[in-house]
Amino acid sequence: MPSSVQDKSIASTLTAAGDWVKTRINNIDIFDEHHQVEARTNPFYALGPIFYLVWFIVMATGLILIMWYVPTKSAAFDSILNIQNGIPIGGLMRGMHKYGADAMIIAATMRLYRMFINADYKPSKEFNIAIALVTLLLAMYSGLSGYLLIWNQRAFWATKVFATFPTYMDQFVVMGDFYQPLYKSLHLGWNTAEVLLGGGAAITQNTMTRFFSLHLAFSLIPLIFVEIYFFHNAYVRVPLNWTKRSILILMIAFVAIALPAAQGSRSDPDVTPLPILSDWYFLGLYQMYKYLEPVVATYITMVIPVSVIALPFLDSAITGHEKNIMKRPFILMLTFMGAACWIVFSYLIIINIADIHYDPPFWRSFLYGTIDIGIIWQAVLMLTNKNMQEKAKGFMPAMIMFAICAIQTFVGYTYYYMALTEIFIDPIGHAALYGIARPTMGDTAKKVEAIVRKLHTTKNVGVPLNNEYWNYHVTLDPGYIKVLGEPAEKADLEELARLCQTKGPLDIIAHFIPTFETPAGPNGAFNAVKFTDPVKGPHPEYISMIDFMVNNRWTWDYCTLVDRLTPGLVKGGYPLTVPSVDWWWMIGGPLAGVASLLAGLQANLVKKSLAQSPKPAAPVAAA
Repeated sequence: MPSSVQDKSIASTLTAAGDWVKTRINNIDIFDEHHQVEARTNPFYALGPIFYLVWFIVMATGLILIMWYVPTKSAAFDSILNIQNGIPIGGLMRGMHKYGADAMIIAATMRLYRMFINADYKPSKEFNIAIALVTLLLAMYSGLSGYLLIWNQRAFWATKVFATFPTYMDQFVVMGDFYQPLYKSLHLGWNTAEVLLGGGAAITQNTMTRFFSLHLAFSLIPLIFVEIYFFHNAYVRVPLNWTKRSILILMIAFVAIALPAAQGSRSDPDVTPLPILSDWYFLGLYQMYKYLEPVVATYITMVIPVSVIALPFLDSAITGHEKNIMKRPFILMLTFMGAACWIVFSYLIIINIADIHYDPPFWRSFLYGTIDIGIIWQAVLMLTNKNMQEKAKGFMPAMIMFAICAIQTFVGYTYYYMALTEIFIDPIGHAALYGIARPTMGDTAKKVEAIVRKLHTTKNVGVPLNNEYWNYHVTLDPGYIKVLGEPAEKADLEELARLCQTKGPLDIIAHFIPTFETPAGPNGAFNAVKFTDPVKGPHPEYISMIDFMVNNRWTWDYCTLVDRLTPGLVKGGYPLTVPSVDWWWMIGGPLAGVASLLAGLQANLVKKSLAQSPKPAAPVAAA
């Protein structure tokens, strides 16, 4: 292709991408400002203005409460008691602040569901879902940060659970310090918890100060930007008459009087309440945390908002401009699934029921099963569509659904081996990657695995931090031996070091992977050791791909997987049995994929048929 033609093609692509983004930015709705006509007659389109009005109520009452609130561990609880019982209308202000915040979350949640059900993100308004989600999350995290300020027992422990959860990000691949060779970890999880708590894993006065400032920031800073947005675009902020506004304010005031905001008992770090409950809007997440490994729960918590933001783009690609929810069953079932999971999980944690062995297979099958029903339903609509022109456009939508099913099938395939071996996501991924690379290693693979298996069953291998990690390059360094002595099983470690120098076709990849190793070791563990190279340390780079996989425990993960899949080889009854209920969703993915594939193939045939059919002759002009 000539250079000029290629440049024009690139310029055209960039222009189209810019127009695509610009159109969606211009269509942004923060608080339904483009639905103000509907808001006068349809209460569901008044949810944005309602949120905005309640936001001002919460801010106004909060500013009043600040006059008497004392944000310290020693005085916070008593200052709340004083506001509730000793200050005229203090209880009313506190109740309106608390129930107003709840109303914000309810309005933001209902608005998000309305947008999915009514397809308010069509056409070209997909960014509105992200805006609505951010609005909801800001309201929720503002509520969470304010929850601690009461400093009662329930809030103290709920915050401790939630704010320390980010530390599990340190077990994520690459970004974490799960493996010792990553001596210079990003520590993203711990640093996040440190910013939130200000005192390591403990809740201290620093935590109180941070949460107090975050509570103000989550409300005040976004409000300033929203006000600038409304002023700049000359939008009407709350298109409701004063009668409707007054009714809303009186409703919140009535609830505050009828149900005074709870005080609870003073926080006690030495007594753990059972169950630990957060405020109502986080109850579902807390129940999910009971069912899952903390790392997996952290993954899912991060995936949920990303999935919500992606859904309108998927729906637009699958159903085009269609807005009728009954003709968009994929979104219908996902919406139902999200609401049902949140309600049921919240109920289960309130009544303190969570059987971590019995329950998860049922909710996994429900979660994936609803997605599969939606896809199969959507495929049936495509297959039975009588409009040939519309049916011919169904190939790409069907392939998108097929891709979703393929992802679910892969997850099901992975879960099958996880269930058999009790090996979780990261290790089983490492084992799979090692298995893919293993043929390139030749006979060296079996020799390396034999030594790794032997060293793992040896109680003392001379590794000072954790016997499961193979720092053979550290333990064999003369400086290490001089200070800490020769490692046990030295001959095996020397043989392992020799095998890890074996070259292979994948070594070029290993050379680009940093070891993050320093002479000081993790947390200064080797400060007393004078390694041979005091600047770079004993292992500045990976010698080969085998070296990388041994050091990062991929070899051991592979050995563990293979051994646990061999009946009777490992204690513990491995391989285990996959729960029968789990087969529902594991089979559901492939079935939905077949339905999607059939719809795509039929659409492709119809498209070819229409292309080959003779076009009607043009009318002959009159003489």
